[in-house]
Amino acid sequence: MNKMIRDVKPELLKMLVQFDKENLGAGGLDEWSMVPAIRHGRVFARFDNEKLVASAQFLRDWDNPHLAYLIGVSVAKDSRGKGLGTELLKESFIQLRSDGITEIELTVSPDNHQAIDVYQRKLGFVVREFRPNEYGDGEDRLALVLIRDDSAS
Repeated sequence: MNKMIRDVKPELLKMLVQFDKENLGAGGLDEWSMVPAIRHGRVFARFDNEKLVASAQFLRDWDNPHLAYLIGVSVAKDSRGKGLGTELLKESFIQLRSDGITEIELTVSPDNHQAIDVYQRKLGFVVREFRPNEYGDGEDRLALVLIRDDSAS
């Protein structure tokens, strides 16, 4: 079951943060960043039998309110390869579209070929630009974008 997280509940917050750390390491959100993501962004989660198996967090862009940035997406190691993350993202895009979002951006390591393939082939993202040193010296990223025009509702 996929759902949008709307309330900051201590047990759920702990579960989301631990999940992010286990699956994204240093790139995962901590308590101090997950709470604002829930309150001021959009956080989506996939549960199977009450077990968290996938999550994704988005922020809306101040300069372009029709743009949301995908902060992170993660899938539990034992649930990868089953399309759960892709399904969660597709459903979250529907919700974001109903919130007026027509463009979604993310960044990914140029070396993460598996993720790039999923973003492009299964979700329709295209490369917007290469960003050298985006997260510090040698931490390059590709910026990918998904544009959903108004006629694609």
